Amino acid sequence: MTRFKSEQGFTLVEMAAVLLIISVLLLLLVPSMSDGKSRADSVSCEGSVRIVESEINLYYAEHKAYPETLAAIDRASADSPLKYRCQSLEYTYAPTTGALTKQ
Repeated sequence: MTRFKSEQGFTLVEMAAVLLIISVLLLLLVPSMSDGKSRADSVSCEGSVRIVESEINLYYAEHKAYPETLAAIDRASADSPLKYRCQSLEYTYAPTTGALTKQ
């Protein structure tokens, strides 16, 4: 009578196949996740720009003139009173029209 030894565990080939499948799935997933983060950053920045534009319009409603610089509403960047920075984007303020334009 021969008895078969019951083996437990995975073979090296099975483990390599599982690791290969996991690595392929990760390769497909990582670029889509990084694209989502950049999109979320740009949406957040757009929201911040809208808030600054609203503050400019509120200043205009109160003083009947646009602010001379963004420092008047505490939104100027450190190096220029006519620049507003959000994430990696920079906006220029035009005091005559009260508009923010993307650089």
